[in-house]
Amino acid sequence: MNTLEKLELLSENCRDNIELERIIGQLLNVILTRHHQKLAIYNLDINKFEKKYQLTSEQFEEQFNSGTLGDEMDFFEWFGLYELRKDILKKINKLEQAL
Repeated sequence: MNTLEKLELLSENCRDNIELERIIGQLLNVILTRHHQKLAIYNLDINKFEKKYQLTSEQFEEQFNSGTLGDEMDFFEWFGLYELRKDILKKINKLEQAL
Protein backbone atom coordinates (compact mmCIF):
# COMPACT_ATOMS: atom_id res chain seq x y z
CA MET A 1 0.00 0.00 0.00
CA ASN A 2 1.49 3.34 -1.01
CA THR A 3 1.36 6.54 1.01
CA LEU A 4 -1.61 8.02 -0.85
CA GLU A 5 -3.62 4.85 -0.25
CA LYS A 6 -2.73 4.97 3.44
CA LEU A 7 -3.88 8.58 3.65
CA GLU A 8 -7.15 7.68 1.95
CA LEU A 9 -7.62 4.79 4.38
CA LEU A 10 -6.97 7.12 7.30
CA SER A 11 -9.46 9.62 5.94
CA GLU A 12 -12.10 6.93 5.44
CA ASN A 13 -11.70 5.70 9.01
CA CYS A 14 -11.80 9.01 10.83
CA ARG A 15 -15.11 10.14 12.23
CA ASP A 16 -14.79 13.60 10.75
CA ASN A 17 -12.32 16.17 9.43
CA ILE A 18 -11.63 17.44 12.93
CA GLU A 19 -10.30 14.05 13.97
CA LEU A 20 -8.26 13.76 10.78
CA GLU A 21 -6.82 17.27 11.32
CA ARG A 22 -5.87 16.34 14.89
CA ILE A 23 -4.08 13.17 13.77
CA ILE A 24 -2.22 14.95 10.99
CA GLY A 25 -1.32 17.75 13.41
CA GLN A 26 0.16 15.22 15.83
CA LEU A 27 2.25 13.67 13.06
CA LEU A 28 3.48 17.08 11.95
CA ASN A 29 4.41 17.90 15.55
CA VAL A 30 6.51 14.73 15.75
CA ILE A 31 8.35 15.74 12.60
CA LEU A 32 8.75 19.31 13.87
CA THR A 33 10.26 18.02 17.12
CA ARG A 34 12.77 15.91 15.18
CA HIS A 35 13.72 18.91 13.06
CA HIS A 36 14.25 21.04 16.18
CA GLN A 37 16.52 18.33 17.58
CA LYS A 38 18.56 18.28 14.37
CA LEU A 39 18.72 22.08 14.39
CA ALA A 40 20.11 22.07 17.93
CA ILE A 41 22.88 19.67 16.89
CA TYR A 42 23.69 21.73 13.79
CA ASN A 43 23.81 24.90 15.90
CA LEU A 44 26.23 23.35 18.39
CA ASP A 45 28.58 22.23 15.63
CA ILE A 46 28.33 25.53 13.76
CA ASN A 47 29.00 27.51 16.95
CA LYS A 48 32.28 25.61 17.39
CA PHE A 49 33.43 26.73 13.95
CA GLU A 50 32.28 30.31 14.55
CA LYS A 51 34.29 30.48 17.78
CA LYS A 52 37.33 28.74 16.29
CA TYR A 53 37.54 31.06 13.27
CA GLN A 54 36.01 34.19 14.86
CA LEU A 55 33.46 34.56 12.05
CA THR A 56 29.70 34.45 11.92
CA SER A 57 28.35 31.82 9.57
CA GLU A 58 27.06 34.57 7.30
CA GLN A 59 30.55 36.10 7.07
CA PHE A 60 32.04 32.65 6.57
CA GLU A 61 29.60 31.81 3.77
CA GLU A 62 30.41 35.03 1.93
CA GLN A 63 34.17 34.43 2.19
CA PHE A 64 33.85 30.73 1.37
CA ASN A 65 31.80 31.44 -1.74
CA SER A 66 34.25 34.10 -2.88
CA GLY A 67 37.14 31.63 -2.52
CA THR A 68 39.15 33.71 -0.05
CA LEU A 69 39.32 31.13 2.76
CA GLY A 70 41.22 28.26 1.23
CA ASP A 71 40.52 24.55 1.12
CA GLU A 72 40.63 23.41 4.74
CA MET A 73 38.40 20.44 5.51
CA ASP A 74 36.82 22.44 8.36
CA PHE A 75 35.49 24.94 5.84
CA PHE A 76 33.77 22.28 3.77
CA GLU A 77 32.25 20.72 6.89
CA TRP A 78 31.11 24.13 8.16
CA PHE A 79 29.61 24.98 4.77
CA GLY A 80 27.74 21.67 4.68
CA LEU A 81 26.39 22.16 8.20
CA TYR A 82 25.36 25.71 7.39
CA GLU A 83 23.48 24.53 4.30
CA LEU A 84 21.78 21.78 6.33
CA ARG A 85 20.82 24.37 8.94
CA LYS A 86 19.28 26.68 6.33
CA ASP A 87 17.35 23.76 4.85
CA ILE A 88 16.03 22.56 8.22
CA LEU A 89 14.99 26.11 9.12
CA LYS A 90 12.90 26.30 5.93
CA LYS A 91 11.24 22.99 6.80
CA ILE A 92 10.56 24.12 10.37
CA ASN A 93 9.01 27.33 9.09
CA LYS A 94 6.70 25.45 6.72
CA LEU A 95 5.66 23.01 9.43
CA GLU A 96 4.97 25.79 11.92
CA GLN A 97 2.83 27.58 9.36
CA ALA A 98 0.85 24.38 8.77
CA LEU A 99 0.07 23.88 12.45
